[in-house]
Amino acid sequence: MNLEEIEKLLVESLKLKLEPIGVKMLRDSSELGKIGAKPYPKNLALCQYLKAAALFGKPFGLTPENCDACVIGSWILGLRELPKDLRERWCELAGFTPEVFDKMISSTHALPAGSYGASVIAPLRFFSLKNIEPDAVILFVNSAQAYIMLSAYFDSTGSKPASDFNGHAACEIVAAVMKGRSPWLTIPCGGARALAESQDDELWLGFRLSDLEKAVARLKKTRFRYAPPILQMLLIPPQPEFVLTKLIARSA
Repeated sequence: MNLEEIEKLLVESLKLKLEPIGVKMLRDSSELGKIGAKPYPKNLALCQYLKAAALFGKPFGLTPENCDACVIGSWILGLRELPKDLRERWCELAGFTPEVFDKMISSTHALPAGSYGASVIAPLRFFSLKNIEPDAVILFVNSAQAYIMLSAYFDSTGSKPASDFNGHAACEIVAAVMKGRSPWLTIPCGGARALAESQDDELWLGFRLSDLEKAVARLKKTRFRYAPPILQMLLIPPQPEFVLTKLIARSA
């Protein structure tokens, strides 16, 4: 199953509000022009790029210079080191202790600093057109859509999701998946809610392509779709003991 087919099945089966996106890490920013993903001219946070690609359906080229509005995001991608005074700032402005800050950083998944020089974030069809396999695929879902995908993956593999998030740095989803922790389900962090307009019912679900293919194959086989056909109340007559039933019934 190619990326275009996967995207089509995901959109149709899950009724996604935003497009499925892929992330591809590159060794050097010179590769961006070769594959048709120009660097965006403004400096944004990684979470903003993830949501923009899914909302606008267009590719974005990321470099150490234009993906540094949130230094944690550029660090997670392995593009830059964290500022040396970041711990001091978090302790002063967010009330962290040095020990808790260190635990936050050590428990956040990140790619090795300097291991990459650029990244492409784009809809799956972009990668299909360019014949490029993304390093990670990310879906923006609600809990019912996450249930459908995770149960499809488990039912085809017997494996549970690999999440261990700490409530911060939702964009670690990219590094976590690339490090083999797939599927990865997480909640939007404070930055994603402030900058990427994450919604209250929004979850982020990441897959390696090989794992996504297994889940999608299961969906194709079972034809399980959103909304899940398990809402039994829809097919049960109103309960007579409730006041509402007495208000709407033909007779009291």
